[in-house]
Amino acid sequence: MKKIEGICYFLALFSLLLGALMQFVFTAVRFTGFLLWCASAALVIFALLTRWKENHRWALWFRRAFLILLAAGFAFFLVLESWVVSHAYAEGQPALAVVIFGAGVDGTEPSLTLRSRLEAALDYVEDKPDLPIVVSGAQGRGEEVSEARCMADWLIARGVAPGRVLLEEQAVNTEENVRYSLELLANRGIDITGDIAFCTSGYHMCRAAYLRGSPQVVHVPARLPAKYWPLTLNYYIREAFAMAEAIVFR
Repeated sequence: MKKIEGICYFLALFSLLLGALMQFVFTAVRFTGFLLWCASAALVIFALLTRWKENHRWALWFRRAFLILLAAGFAFFLVLESWVVSHAYAEGQPALAVVIFGAGVDGTEPSLTLRSRLEAALDYVEDKPDLPIVVSGAQGRGEEVSEARCMADWLIARGVAPGRVLLEEQAVNTEENVRYSLELLANRGIDITGDIAFCTSGYHMCRAAYLRGSPQVVHVPARLPAKYWPLTLNYYIREAFAMAEAIVFR
């Protein structure tokens, strides 16, 4: 038993230090760092219950219940993660309009994530010169312009006709991205019960489609360059928890 405790404490310390590195140094993967802290706490609890179960019967039952809860939680995570991954594919079919979901803006320039979405959207509309484009996103803290305005300027600078770009500058989350963008299209006389293309990051596509509540979503996923795989992995892990939140509260 002492060997099991020792392994648990070693792994807990390793997770704690690695999580701190992600929290305070490699902050782009901060969420994964937080999960490592949670794993560290779970390992310490398991080690303590392992020690106490020799002298306390209640500790044995708590240890079993703890393991069952961990296994159930991990299984639920795998189900959600599989669902997220299953939506991260591209569909080439036409649509009545395309909605580009906002992300961070660095001053007036698109962030790495937002630029990847814009590039994916530009590829999609290249052979669809009359397709309306909704750019959706409000102005966030530290941003000099709204995400929608940043996207519109970026697209227009690359040859997209200004009249095709519809700005939706109110949305502050994914649910509002979907709702306000569809309302904007409906007000322009577009049948929003038909196929609408959503352009967002691959990991985000599942939640965007889920919040629409309709199968008529054409997938236009954006991907970061391969060298940013740790960031991509972090986003996919985080998205499973975001999906759980969307299911429970929205």
